[in-house]
Amino acid sequence: MFKRIMNGMLNSMLAVLLISTLLSAQNESETTTDLRQSIQLTSEQEVQTVSPGKAGLLSLILPGAGELYLGQRNFFTVFLSTEIVAWAALIGNRLYYNHLVREYKTYARQHAGFDPTVPRDDRYWVDIGKYDDIYAFNDQRERERYFADLYEVTPENYWRWDQHENRIKYDGKRIHANDEDNQRVYFQLAIVLNHLVSGINALRLARRHNKQLEEQKVGFRFDAYRESKYSNYIGFNLNVQF
Repeated sequence: MFKRIMNGMLNSMLAVLLISTLLSAQNESETTTDLRQSIQLTSEQEVQTVSPGKAGLLSLILPGAGELYLGQRNFFTVFLSTEIVAWAALIGNRLYYNHLVREYKTYARQHAGFDPTVPRDDRYWVDIGKYDDIYAFNDQRERERYFADLYEVTPENYWRWDQHENRIKYDGKRIHANDEDNQRVYFQLAIVLNHLVSGINALRLARRHNKQLEEQKVGFRFDAYRESKYSNYIGFNLNVQF
């Protein structure tokens, strides 16, 4: 009887041991899988790339803005300062030109003897500086057979300089004003070039920034694994990529 009880207890213990072993193996397998999933890391250094297109567009709109977007404050200062100086020069040029125009027109009204209340086109202001009076102008055009250029001798068209020297002085003032007007092209070109150069520079800096980040990118992989299903040892792999 006792022997039968002992055999039953032994069989029960063996059964429990077998079941516990199977459950333990299953739990360890699940634990190892969870451990692999939790410890297996594939991480890359967080990098912040920039948009070359956005940087270039910003600088095309406002020189230096793309560089500021990239954190390049020195370039931002240079291009923005250039923009301010170029616009200031252009505005100064236009103000000075308008002053010279008013000056030579006022001088002509004082010495050329024409009606100051009649609006004049640009051609009239040029012609009165080349001839002492309307008759001398028409005579020259008739000799050259440019009859379409003749002025009808009317109070509106008439002019006669009080002195030849005053006409020469007037013409010099008008030419000086025209020369100043032509200078605006250089300031306008400087503004356009500043926009283009800043846009190209911002595009270049953005691409270089992204390239450097790509070259400096660091990645690592960390794996944990059981050497065999019968082993209690856990192995580790660490792979680093530069």
